[in-house]
Amino acid sequence: PAGDEDRNFDDAVEHFERNIYGSAKGAVRLAVMQDHLQQHLPEPQAPDGHLCVLDIGCGLGQFGLELARQGHRVSFNDLSERMLERVREQAAAEPEHIDAQAIDFLPGPLQSLGEEHRGQYDLVLFHAVLEWLADPQAGLRAAARLLRPGGRLSLSFYNRDALVFRNLIRGNWRQAERKDQGGRPGGLTPYHPLTLEQVETWLRQDGLETISLAGIRVIHDYLPPEVRQSRDLEETIRIEQKFSRHPLYARLGRYLHLMLVLDNTLTP
Repeated sequence: PAGDEDRNFDDAVEHFERNIYGSAKGAVRLAVMQDHLQQHLPEPQAPDGHLCVLDIGCGLGQFGLELARQGHRVSFNDLSERMLERVREQAAAEPEHIDAQAIDFLPGPLQSLGEEHRGQYDLVLFHAVLEWLADPQAGLRAAARLLRPGGRLSLSFYNRDALVFRNLIRGNWRQAERKDQGGRPGGLTPYHPLTLEQVETWLRQDGLETISLAGIRVIHDYLPPEVRQSRDLEETIRIEQKFSRHPLYARLGRYLHLMLVLDNTLTP
Protein backbone atom coordinates (compact mmCIF):
# COMPACT_ATOMS: atom_id res chain seq x y z
CA PRO A 1 0.00 0.00 0.00
CA ALA A 2 1.00 3.60 -0.62
CA GLY A 3 3.08 5.11 2.12
CA ASP A 4 4.59 1.94 3.58
CA GLU A 5 8.03 3.01 2.27
CA ASP A 6 9.66 6.37 1.55
CA ARG A 7 9.21 7.19 -2.15
CA ASN A 8 12.29 6.83 -4.38
CA PHE A 9 12.06 8.89 -7.58
CA ASP A 10 14.67 7.00 -9.61
CA ASP A 11 11.83 6.10 -12.00
CA ALA A 12 10.65 9.70 -12.44
CA VAL A 13 13.77 11.81 -13.11
CA GLU A 14 12.80 12.63 -16.70
CA HIS A 15 9.23 13.38 -15.66
CA PHE A 16 10.51 15.84 -13.03
CA GLU A 17 12.81 17.54 -15.52
CA ARG A 18 10.15 17.88 -18.19
CA ASN A 19 6.74 18.18 -16.53
CA ILE A 20 7.54 19.61 -13.11
CA TYR A 21 10.70 21.71 -13.17
CA GLY A 22 10.52 22.48 -16.90
CA SER A 23 6.91 23.72 -16.78
CA ALA A 24 5.23 27.02 -15.90
CA LYS A 25 4.03 25.62 -12.58
CA GLY A 26 7.62 24.59 -11.80
CA ALA A 27 8.89 28.06 -12.68
CA VAL A 28 6.29 29.67 -10.38
CA ARG A 29 7.16 27.31 -7.52
CA LEU A 30 10.90 27.94 -7.91
CA ALA A 31 10.56 31.73 -8.12
CA VAL A 32 8.21 32.14 -5.15
CA MET A 33 10.18 29.76 -2.92
CA GLN A 34 13.58 31.22 -3.86
CA ASP A 35 12.34 34.71 -3.02
CA HIS A 36 10.89 33.57 0.32
CA LEU A 37 14.00 31.56 1.22
CA GLN A 38 16.47 34.32 0.37
CA GLN A 39 14.60 36.81 2.56
CA HIS A 40 14.90 34.53 5.59
CA LEU A 41 18.39 33.01 5.43
CA PRO A 42 20.08 32.66 8.84
CA GLU A 43 23.05 34.76 9.89
CA PRO A 44 26.27 32.87 9.09
CA GLN A 45 28.23 31.58 12.08
CA ALA A 46 31.45 30.84 10.18
CA PRO A 47 34.17 33.54 10.03
CA ASP A 48 34.12 33.38 6.23
CA GLY A 49 30.43 34.32 6.19
CA HIS A 50 29.32 31.10 4.53
CA LEU A 51 26.41 28.94 5.63
CA CYS A 52 26.58 25.19 6.18
CA VAL A 53 23.54 23.86 4.29
CA LEU A 54 21.92 20.44 3.93
CA ASP A 55 19.45 19.84 1.08
CA ILE A 56 17.35 16.78 2.09
CA GLY A 57 15.60 14.95 -0.74
CA CYS A 58 17.24 17.47 -3.03
CA GLY A 59 15.76 16.19 -6.30
CA LEU A 60 17.47 18.09 -9.11
CA GLY A 61 19.02 20.40 -6.52
CA GLN A 62 17.87 23.83 -7.73
CA PHE A 63 17.75 25.40 -4.28
CA GLY A 64 20.99 23.90 -3.00
CA LEU A 65 22.82 24.72 -6.25
CA GLU A 66 21.73 28.35 -6.04
CA LEU A 67 23.11 28.57 -2.49
CA ALA A 68 26.34 26.93 -3.69
CA ARG A 69 26.59 29.62 -6.39
CA GLN A 70 26.39 32.19 -3.60
CA GLY A 71 29.45 30.59 -1.98
CA HIS A 72 27.79 28.54 0.75
CA ARG A 73 28.82 24.98 1.63
CA VAL A 74 26.07 22.57 0.58
CA SER A 75 25.52 18.85 1.16
CA PHE A 76 23.01 17.17 -1.17
CA ASN A 77 21.01 14.20 0.09
CA ASP A 78 18.54 12.03 -1.84
CA LEU A 79 17.23 8.50 -1.82
CA SER A 80 17.51 8.53 -5.62
CA GLU A 81 21.03 7.99 -6.98
CA ARG A 82 19.83 9.20 -10.39
CA MET A 83 18.70 12.52 -8.94
CA LEU A 84 22.07 12.99 -7.23
CA GLU A 85 23.85 12.19 -10.49
CA ARG A 86 21.91 15.00 -12.19
CA VAL A 87 22.99 17.42 -9.43
CA ARG A 88 26.64 16.32 -9.82
CA GLU A 89 26.44 16.93 -13.57
CA GLN A 90 24.92 20.38 -13.12
CA ALA A 91 27.51 21.41 -10.53
CA ALA A 92 30.36 20.14 -12.74
CA ALA A 93 28.99 22.20 -15.64
CA GLU A 94 29.46 25.42 -13.64
CA PRO A 95 33.07 25.36 -12.38
CA GLU A 96 33.25 29.17 -12.59
CA HIS A 97 30.27 29.51 -10.22
CA ILE A 98 30.32 26.42 -7.99
CA ASP A 99 33.35 25.36 -5.93
CA ALA A 100 33.52 21.57 -6.15
CA GLN A 101 35.32 21.51 -2.80
CA ALA A 102 32.36 23.22 -1.08
CA ILE A 103 29.72 20.63 -2.04
CA ASP A 104 29.29 16.98 -1.19
CA PHE A 105 26.76 14.19 -1.70
CA LEU A 106 25.03 12.01 0.88
CA PRO A 107 23.07 9.25 -0.89
CA GLY A 108 20.41 7.29 0.98
CA PRO A 109 17.43 7.95 3.21
CA LEU A 110 17.31 10.90 5.59
CA GLN A 111 17.25 8.44 8.46
CA SER A 112 20.72 7.18 7.47
CA LEU A 113 22.36 10.50 8.36
CA GLY A 114 24.20 9.56 11.54
CA GLU A 115 25.28 11.31 14.74
CA GLU A 116 28.12 13.12 12.99
CA HIS A 117 25.49 15.26 11.19
CA ARG A 118 23.47 16.09 14.29
CA GLY A 119 23.34 19.81 15.10
CA GLN A 120 25.77 20.64 12.29
CA TYR A 121 23.76 22.78 9.87
CA ASP A 122 22.86 26.48 9.77
CA LEU A 123 20.15 25.77 7.21
CA VAL A 124 18.31 22.59 6.25
CA LEU A 125 16.20 22.53 3.08
CA PHE A 126 13.33 20.03 3.33
CA HIS A 127 11.21 20.68 0.25
CA ALA A 128 8.32 18.45 -0.88
CA VAL A 129 9.70 15.44 1.00
CA LEU A 130 7.51 15.15 4.09
CA GLU A 131 4.40 14.01 2.20
CA TRP A 132 6.33 11.16 0.54
CA LEU A 133 7.69 9.62 3.74
CA ALA A 134 6.25 6.50 5.35
CA ASP A 135 6.34 8.37 8.70
CA PRO A 136 6.24 12.14 8.08
CA GLN A 137 6.35 13.10 11.76
CA ALA A 138 9.49 11.03 12.37
CA GLY A 139 11.04 12.50 9.21
CA LEU A 140 10.44 16.04 10.43
CA ARG A 141 12.00 15.24 13.79
CA ALA A 142 15.04 13.71 12.08
CA ALA A 143 15.48 16.87 9.98
CA ALA A 144 15.14 19.17 13.00
CA ARG A 145 17.90 17.31 14.85
CA LEU A 146 20.36 18.17 12.09
CA LEU A 147 20.07 21.92 12.81
CA ARG A 148 22.30 23.83 15.19
CA PRO A 149 20.41 25.78 17.87
CA GLY A 150 19.15 28.94 16.16
CA GLY A 151 19.49 27.27 12.75
CA ARG A 152 16.70 27.51 10.19
CA LEU A 153 14.55 24.94 8.43
CA SER A 154 13.08 25.69 5.02
CA LEU A 155 10.08 23.35 4.89
CA SER A 156 7.58 22.89 2.09
CA PHE A 157 4.85 20.27 1.84
CA TYR A 158 1.82 19.34 -0.25
CA ASN A 159 -1.23 21.07 1.18
CA ARG A 160 -4.19 18.80 1.87
CA ASP A 161 -6.58 21.73 2.27
CA ALA A 162 -5.71 23.04 -1.20
CA LEU A 163 -6.30 19.59 -2.70
CA VAL A 164 -9.75 19.42 -1.08
CA PHE A 165 -10.60 23.00 -2.11
CA ARG A 166 -9.60 22.38 -5.74
CA ASN A 167 -11.92 19.36 -5.87
CA LEU A 168 -14.72 21.38 -4.27
CA ILE A 169 -14.58 24.20 -6.84
CA ARG A 170 -14.42 21.65 -9.67
CA GLY A 171 -17.52 19.90 -8.41
CA ASN A 172 -15.64 16.73 -7.43
CA TRP A 173 -17.45 16.66 -4.12
CA ARG A 174 -17.19 12.94 -3.38
CA GLN A 175 -13.44 13.15 -3.94
CA ALA A 176 -13.25 16.20 -1.68
CA GLU A 177 -15.10 14.35 1.10
CA ARG A 178 -12.83 11.32 1.07
CA LYS A 179 -10.94 10.87 4.31
CA ASP A 180 -7.91 9.45 2.49
CA GLN A 181 -6.58 12.08 0.06
CA GLY A 182 -3.31 10.23 -0.56
CA GLY A 183 -2.07 9.00 -3.93
CA ARG A 184 -1.68 5.44 -5.16
CA PRO A 185 1.58 3.43 -5.14
CA GLY A 186 4.01 4.48 -7.87
CA GLY A 187 2.02 7.60 -8.71
CA LEU A 188 2.89 11.28 -8.44
CA THR A 189 0.19 12.33 -5.97
CA PRO A 190 1.81 12.34 -2.52
CA TYR A 191 1.07 9.54 -0.08
CA HIS A 192 0.37 11.94 2.78
CA PRO A 193 -1.05 15.36 1.88
CA LEU A 194 -0.77 17.35 5.11
CA THR A 195 -2.66 20.20 6.77
CA LEU A 196 -0.89 23.19 8.25
CA GLU A 197 -2.43 22.46 11.67
CA GLN A 198 -1.08 18.91 11.65
CA VAL A 199 2.44 20.02 10.71
CA GLU A 200 2.43 22.93 13.17
CA THR A 201 1.66 20.51 16.01
CA TRP A 202 4.74 18.45 15.09
CA LEU A 203 6.86 21.59 14.69
CA ARG A 204 6.04 22.78 18.21
CA GLN A 205 7.02 19.37 19.60
CA ASP A 206 10.38 19.66 17.84
CA GLY A 207 11.13 23.18 19.11
CA LEU A 208 10.66 24.87 15.74
CA GLU A 209 9.06 28.30 15.49
CA THR A 210 7.57 29.75 12.30
CA ILE A 211 9.24 32.94 11.06
CA SER A 212 7.24 33.25 7.85
CA LEU A 213 4.63 31.34 5.81
CA ALA A 214 4.11 31.52 2.04
CA GLY A 215 1.66 29.72 -0.20
CA ILE A 216 3.12 28.27 -3.38
CA ARG A 217 0.84 28.53 -6.43
CA VAL A 218 -2.05 30.26 -4.68
CA ILE A 219 -3.58 31.33 -8.03
CA HIS A 220 -1.96 29.42 -10.90
CA ASP A 221 -3.45 26.01 -10.12
CA TYR A 222 -7.01 27.37 -9.81
CA LEU A 223 -7.05 29.12 -13.20
CA PRO A 224 -8.94 27.45 -16.09
CA PRO A 225 -6.35 25.94 -18.48
CA GLU A 226 -7.10 28.42 -21.27
CA VAL A 227 -6.61 31.38 -18.90
CA ARG A 228 -3.43 29.87 -17.43
CA GLN A 229 -1.92 29.38 -20.89
CA SER A 230 -2.82 32.89 -22.03
CA ARG A 231 -1.03 34.67 -19.16
CA ASP A 232 2.57 35.86 -19.42
CA LEU A 233 4.80 33.79 -17.11
CA GLU A 234 6.60 36.81 -15.61
CA GLU A 235 3.27 38.44 -14.82
CA THR A 236 2.00 35.19 -13.27
CA ILE A 237 5.09 35.02 -11.06
CA ARG A 238 4.65 38.68 -10.06
CA ILE A 239 1.05 38.18 -8.99
CA GLU A 240 1.87 34.90 -7.21
CA GLN A 241 4.63 36.61 -5.23
CA LYS A 242 2.30 39.47 -4.33
CA PHE A 243 -0.39 37.21 -2.87
CA SER A 244 1.74 34.30 -1.61
CA ARG A 245 2.11 35.75 1.90
CA HIS A 246 -1.38 37.14 2.33
CA PRO A 247 -2.74 35.30 5.40
CA LEU A 248 -5.90 34.18 3.61
CA TYR A 249 -4.56 33.29 0.15
CA ALA A 250 -1.37 31.66 1.44
CA ARG A 251 -3.48 28.87 2.95
CA LEU A 252 -4.76 27.98 -0.56
CA GLY A 253 -1.29 27.31 -2.00
CA ARG A 254 -0.81 23.88 -3.59
CA TYR A 255 2.29 23.75 -1.40
CA LEU A 256 2.97 25.61 1.83
CA HIS A 257 6.48 26.97 2.47
CA LEU A 258 7.49 27.69 6.05
CA MET A 259 10.71 29.31 7.22
CA LEU A 260 11.39 28.07 10.76
CA VAL A 261 13.98 28.63 13.47
CA LEU A 262 15.15 26.05 16.01
CA ASP A 263 14.80 27.24 19.59
CA ASN A 264 18.20 28.50 20.80
CA THR A 265 17.62 27.05 24.25
CA LEU A 266 17.32 23.46 23.02
CA THR A 267 20.16 21.01 22.74
CA PRO A 268 20.22 19.65 19.17
